[in-house]
Amino acid sequence: MRAPAFVRTRRALALTFAAIAACAPGLARAAEPTATVVEYYSAKLNHYFVTAEPAEAAMLDAGVVVPGWERTGVEFKAWANAADAADALPVCRFFGTPGKGPNSHFYTTNPDECALVRQNPGWTFESIAFYINVPDAAARCATGTPVYRSFYPGAAVSESNHRFLVDLTMHEKMAANSILEGVVMCSPLSAGEIKADLTRLAEQATFGTNDALVIHMATLGVAGWLDEQFTAPATQYAAFKYVPAGQAQTFCPTDPDPDCFRDYYTLFGVQNEFFRNALAGGDQLRQRVAFALSQIMVTSGTEIPFAYGMARYQQIFLDGAFGNFEDLLARVTLSSVMGDYLNMVNNDKPAGEVAPNENYARELMQLFSIGVWELKADGTRLTDATGAAIATYDQDAIEGFAHVFTGWTYPLLPGISQRVHNPKNFLGDMVAVAANHDTAAKGPLLDGVTLPAAQPMQTDLAAALHNVFMHPNVGPFIGRQLIQKLVTGDPSSQYVARVAAGFADNGQGVRGDLKEVIAAVLTDPEARGPVKLDPGYGKLREPVLYMTGLSRALDAQSDGVFFGQQSGALGQPLFYPSSVFNYYPPTYVVPGTTRIGPEFAIQNSSTAINRTNFANTLTFGSIGPVATLPGAIGTVPDWSALQAVSVDANALLDKLDTLLMHGTMGAPMRAAILPAINAIPANDPLGRAKAAFYLVATSAQFQVER
Repeated sequence: MRAPAFVRTRRALALTFAAIAACAPGLARAAEPTATVVEYYSAKLNHYFVTAEPAEAAMLDAGVVVPGWERTGVEFKAWANAADAADALPVCRFFGTPGKGPNSHFYTTNPDECALVRQNPGWTFESIAFYINVPDAAARCATGTPVYRSFYPGAAVSESNHRFLVDLTMHEKMAANSILEGVVMCSPLSAGEIKADLTRLAEQATFGTNDALVIHMATLGVAGWLDEQFTAPATQYAAFKYVPAGQAQTFCPTDPDPDCFRDYYTLFGVQNEFFRNALAGGDQLRQRVAFALSQIMVTSGTEIPFAYGMARYQQIFLDGAFGNFEDLLARVTLSSVMGDYLNMVNNDKPAGEVAPNENYARELMQLFSIGVWELKADGTRLTDATGAAIATYDQDAIEGFAHVFTGWTYPLLPGISQRVHNPKNFLGDMVAVAANHDTAAKGPLLDGVTLPAAQPMQTDLAAALHNVFMHPNVGPFIGRQLIQKLVTGDPSSQYVARVAAGFADNGQGVRGDLKEVIAAVLTDPEARGPVKLDPGYGKLREPVLYMTGLSRALDAQSDGVFFGQQSGALGQPLFYPSSVFNYYPPTYVVPGTTRIGPEFAIQNSSTAINRTNFANTLTFGSIGPVATLPGAIGTVPDWSALQAVSVDANALLDKLDTLLMHGTMGAPMRAAILPAINAIPANDPLGRAKAAFYLVATSAQFQVER
């Protein structure tokens, strides 16, 4: 049996998850699920089968009466009886009539389809398998989570088979000849599953979850919480003091701050502010997106170690996180920090044998916007007739852009007259020096575009950036990296395509709306849902998020110093990436696998040990204030919530499972930790709480966010 072909847009897919937003307030449902539908697989038959009958499942697990069937790990919720939920429909279960139909089962909730199949001699009606909700005419679930049906045609009729999945990622990474037929059921969510998905959203969209955040998200629902975050005022970095570059030895002895070098000639204070804001700021989503964008359009304290400059550069991403990507590209391009880092500042027009500097022109395309290879809308590479990848730009384009980016210099310092090359200064954007700008025609840029001669500098710059912005690669190239930073390291091409569609058009004809892109990333079916079963789903928590996630779970109060000190030891020295290629590349393949796992590029035996050391110090150590830092408080975790439930080891693990792992703690992990907790006397609630927290925090299951 086949259902109609399944073709929907990214927005329609996201709407199927409106149920989570609708069910979230209060974390309660009128009718909790009463049945679990379990999937089995037979390698001999290459078939999938589902059952909600406990006795049948036990029989298959035993493997005696009907051998060869194994659980796949796929499960979803339903109801066992019609009386369990007033709006549920029966699921008719059929088996192919021997000699007449396929050697497989078929399930349908459609009463007309059920009646029709009953009359088909190729199918035999077996039973009502379970009860479940159904989607509306637009394939949306008003409540619950979508159940997708896929069809595997097989080489012969007897080999055809259906599969039912609540994890869309699993289908999208299945064999190419598996055909997604659409949403055919709506699996009810328990209150625990709704809470688990809200906690996962908090992990994806903030610097870490805590009890208060999940309660707040449950009150607002997913859509309401996102709207709140989109309108939350942006965090502001302090206006750090201007200091002259390269003059620390002469300037600092004249400055009243005894820690002048640390506070102004390093990024110590900027790091501290970042972590204070990440732990306690109200604009969590904005900060997470800004952090992600700063790892795409990279500058580094290795070259620009001035607190006042880096704070202003990072503020660009906080201000523009939900704006338009073209505007953000313009802000980054004109930043004096970026100008200094990639040599656009004081980039002279051609003179004799001296050509304009090409550094920013190259990285603008390679890293900040379109990438090296032409892409399809789903992020996969386009190829030519021979199967070879197609380059997005060539040396001529690099040179064309390099000529556009001439004539800009540092902003003026007070009391200094304008020069062709102003003194180094990061107090504002670069300023134009028309006399140093190449006024000849420039090109070819991308797609053969040439800019006319004698245009004003600002016109040349805007036209060149628009030429980049309109390239079809930008949506999939940037969208994929935002998915990687927020949700999963190796997203499916379909996920990328849906996000890229949001970049191309926000529904109102606007291209590059980052608010729409972020909403697309976080509400996509591959991001939402009660369980993620695809083995390649998720990502290693990068060091900054590992540290803040644990600390926010404990409602830690901090001045940020400890985290700035620790970030380097864990492989991610905040704001000091070693090059413009960030701390790790978005294309890194986990050794021994074919899976993309960017953060694993900075995971080695040393950084793995240092993660454990961090968790040990946070849990069992004392992190005092730095005596020379005014207002320092150190870092102080709050253990009261965990202590309150630690008498019962299972209750303690339940809380940690919800808080840190959104319900993904498996039975083997729980069984391994329980004895360690019970070995500590029940009259030592703090000791039990700390031991359990440490063991979860250092586990591989926690460190790989799924």
